[in-house]
Amino acid sequence: MKKKLLSLIEPHKIHKKLGDALEFIEDIIVFFIIILLFILSVYALYDIALALLKEKAKVYDLIPKFIYLFILIELFRLTIVYLKERRIDTSLMIKTTLIAVLREIIIKAPHFKPMDFVGIGVLTLVLALIYYVPKYIFISEAHFELKTKPKHHKLKTKRMVKAKRK
Repeated sequence: MKKKLLSLIEPHKIHKKLGDALEFIEDIIVFFIIILLFILSVYALYDIALALLKEKAKVYDLIPKFIYLFILIELFRLTIVYLKERRIDTSLMIKTTLIAVLREIIIKAPHFKPMDFVGIGVLTLVLALIYYVPKYIFISEAHFELKTKPKHHKLKTKRMVKAKRK
């Protein structure tokens, strides 16, 4: 019994078990987020259908609702990518943010002051740069690889070089 308890306390086993437990808790949280996004999407569809059927819907009032639905779909897709690849797709997140900014512009543009337009322009420019600069200017992670030295290659130090000269 004592050996079994001591074997469980070994640091690498504790770290692995703790990491597995935290990853399981993370999966539960992401699962609840997906369920919440699904419920919000169904509610958004219901809201759009209700607006189309019962009220005299104006196109100007429906566009933000449709864009909100697209934002929810993108967030849903972002969580699915996270579950599959265990990483957050920053380009997809930035695209979703751009869609959200577009929605706010459509809703609130008539009430903007001139400085609000400057701020929105700067925000859109920064988001576009965050999206395009890493994607098209820097080397992407998919094409980046470390070059390994052959196994027979030995590291030469100054002492070895001096010893060979003598």
